[in-house]
Formats: sequence, structure tokens, C-alpha cells
Amino acid sequence: MRKIRFILLALSLVIICPAMQAQKAKSSKKGKEATTYDIIFNIKDAKDTIVYLTLNYEGKLMLRDSAKATASGMYRFKGTKKLECGFYTLVAQKRVQYASFIVDRLPFNMIMDMDTTGDPTNMAVHNSPENAIVVDFQKQTVKAQQEISELNKEKQFFEQHNQTDSVEKVREKMSVIDKRMKDYIAQLIEKHPDYLFVKMQKAYSQFDVPEIKDADGNMNNEARAAYYREHYWDNFDLGDGRMVFMPVMQGKVKDYFEKVLQYQEVDTINKYVDMTLDKCTDTLTYQYMINYLSHHFESSKNLGHDGVFIHIAKNNQLKGKCFWMDEDLIDKYRKRVERLEPLLIGQHGKELIIPDTSDNWHSSHALPKDYVIIWFFDPDCPECRKETKKLRKLYDSLQTAGTRNFDVFAIANDCTPERWKRYVKEEGHPWLVVGGNKGNIDYLEAYNTYETGNPSMFILNKKRDIICNKRIPIEMIPSFLEQYEKIEENKLKRAQGH
Repeated sequence: MRKIRFILLALSLVIICPAMQAQKAKSSKKGKEATTYDIIFNIKDAKDTIVYLTLNYEGKLMLRDSAKATASGMYRFKGTKKLECGFYTLVAQKRVQYASFIVDRLPFNMIMDMDTTGDPTNMAVHNSPENAIVVDFQKQTVKAQQEISELNKEKQFFEQHNQTDSVEKVREKMSVIDKRMKDYIAQLIEKHPDYLFVKMQKAYSQFDVPEIKDADGNMNNEARAAYYREHYWDNFDLGDGRMVFMPVMQGKVKDYFEKVLQYQEVDTINKYVDMTLDKCTDTLTYQYMINYLSHHFESSKNLGHDGVFIHIAKNNQLKGKCFWMDEDLIDKYRKRVERLEPLLIGQHGKELIIPDTSDNWHSSHALPKDYVIIWFFDPDCPECRKETKKLRKLYDSLQTAGTRNFDVFAIANDCTPERWKRYVKEEGHPWLVVGGNKGNIDYLEAYNTYETGNPSMFILNKKRDIICNKRIPIEMIPSFLEQYEKIEENKLKRAQGH
């Protein structure tokens, strides 16, 4: 048995939405509370004075109830609170796992006979057909694992003695066991498609991506990747809110949005975000997905992901779809969108007209190079000084090589005019440095540096549209601009039908 850690929280604190808050079902005739769950565990040789009923949520075990021994090795969980349907684990007094099971509906009644080892071959289930299948699945899995373990020992022996024919035979035996388990799961899916545990197994299973070839007969990997993105959720029932409390949920969501879609363009990510949310026809899966997506894309360091966050907020939180959020929270989303949207990649950068140390005024949009780096810094900020030195080194090296294709519009902010002017005189930067508390607009508000702090970086293209709205490593600026030009060139070719 493995050691288990779980969260001891009050029931009301771990519910993720008001619609799921613990409720008391009352009898219409007698006015008494109706029992919503009655679960008995008969555990042979158990010495625990208390055991715990825990629910899976995002890889954690959350306490739902506890029970003291009512007889030797007998523990009964009985209550009127509304348990969430999902994947549960019975945890011993010493925080080790005894058994896992499914609460598939309410009211829920089950009796499970077992021992302290957690061995499924010693388990028996009464009154719950779905959990009888859970136990049988565990038995089949343990059997397969034991067989594979023995075959691995054989394979290692044959490999050490260079008996390649024998190694291949062992691999064939392993393949037979693997196929046996896959066939077993396929039969479960065919016979019991509505069982929650079976839905989880289907969600874990891979779907086939067809061979797609281009006009020349070559494998079209781009089209196959698009097919995978489009059909990712085919085996996952996002319309069943119970899936939120199954172990498969978090991993599948993170894999899709943090791996499969991570480096896609914003428009592509937005397309699949909408597709996913459209499949969340149950309020629980919709709420789970909204909460995850909003946090993930708002906090992401990837360029362009803030645009996905804005897309999500404008089409969900700000359209009244998120019923669990109060007006104060919705207002925060509204203000967040108002601050970030003007600074998204592709938006036209606001022109800044600010004086230099001689009180000559300069425009961020009037510099001659194709690209402009707007660089916000504080002369007394150690990080600003370090990063500015790197920028100076890059600027000088590209200038010497004759390949510098950007100008720097450096803005000294959050400092007194005296400190700013002294810094400019001491450093003697080759680029334009402006600052002070004057300007055609509140430049700190316009570029949201109240939030991002110093140093901050924005890169504008020839049209003075924003192409970078986060500070990237200084040494990556040339490669970033080179990649940007390649992307723009490919866009132009596609537009012209090439």
C-alpha cells in the first residue's frame, strides 16, 4: 500500500461552485432528512478506530466524511449531505489507501468486503454493479502487471545472453497481454458506455489518426495534427459533470492546452477553446474549464496568450454565462479586458510623444528603422541596469555589423527628472532616452506599466503595430524579428495563393 496525503477541509470549502454546495434533502411527507449515501466497508483484520472517505479532485484527495468502527472491521458512512459523484478513495487511519470506488449517482448504497492489503482479489461488492466492474478491472490489471513483470525478467535474462530470438518471443507474449487488456476495455465500453468508470477508461484510450496524404502522395503531418486537435475530445464526455471528479480530467485538459495547443497561433487556440467550451454542456465541466482556461492563459508567459484570455473573458465572463461569479468579480474581468486589449499583439501601438533631457519632444512612431523597441526602465532599478547593459551590447554589435534593424525608444519612468538626467549623462546611450512626468498621454497607463513594472518591453513593426508585448530575453530579439518576418512572408504567400 502506498502512503496517501489528503486535504482535510470542511465540505463547504472544497465545493467549486454554489450549485454544488452541500444540501439537505428533506422528506416531503415527514420533514426528515433523507439519506443520500449509505456505504459499508467490511475490512478483515482492520484495527483502525477511524477511516476516511475522500474524493479525487485535480490529483488531490479531499476529505468528504469519516467513520468509526461500528464492529470489528466494519465501517459505515451514512449521511444526508450531497456527495459529488466521482472517484473516491477509502483511506486508512495511517493514511494508506484501502480501496477506490465510484459514486455514480445519489442516493448511493454499497457494501464492500475486503482486507487491509488493498488486494482486489480479496474484494467483493454488493448493491453496486458499476463498482463490481471496478473491482474486476483492478483484478485484470493486477494480473496483467504480474505477468508483464515476470516476462520483463525473462527478457532481461535473454538480452544479457544475446538470445535475440528469445527476446522477440517474450515481446510477442507481452503484446498478447497488452491486446488482452485493450480488448477487455473495449468490451467494457461496448457493454456499459454510461458507467462513469467506463467513461474514464474510454477517455484514457487513444483514438486513431488516419493517414492523410498530400497531392504528391506524401504524408501530410500538418493535416494529421489538425485532425488530432479537432478530435481530441472524441472519447471524453465533457457533457457529464461527474468527470470533473475523475482522475482523467486534469491530465487531459492540461495535455491539450499546455502541449497540443501551446505553440499554435492565437486564432487557432481561440477556435479550439470555443470548440471545447461548446462541448461542456454540463455546468460543472463548463465551470471547471472556464476557471482553468482563464487562469492558464492570463498567467501564461507565452506571447499572444493574453489574447486568448481576452477572447475567453469577452465571450464568457462578460456575456453573463458564468453564473457562479458575483458582480465584483465580473467587474474585475471587465477592467482587466479594458487594460489588456489595447496592448494585444496586432493592435496599433499608441504613439508616445515625450521630451528628452533638453526638453526636445520626440515621437515613438517617427524613428527611421523598421522596428521600434519601447523600453520602460527605472535608472535606479538593478534589474533595469543589468538588462539595459545587455540591450546596449546587442545594439552596438548589430550596429557594427550593419544589421541593426530597430531603434530604441527608452523611457525613464518612476524617477525624478534629476535622477533621469544624471543617468543619461553618465551612461551616454546611443539611442533616444526620454522621460520625466510629461507626455502627450499618460504613457504608464497606456502601456500598463503600473502592472508590469520595470523593465518593460514592447516591439512595434513598420506600421507601428504591436508585435511583442512582453519582455523577452535581450539576446533573442534578432531571432524573434527574423521569425516574425518569415511568418509575415508566409502569410503574404498564402494570401496570394502560393
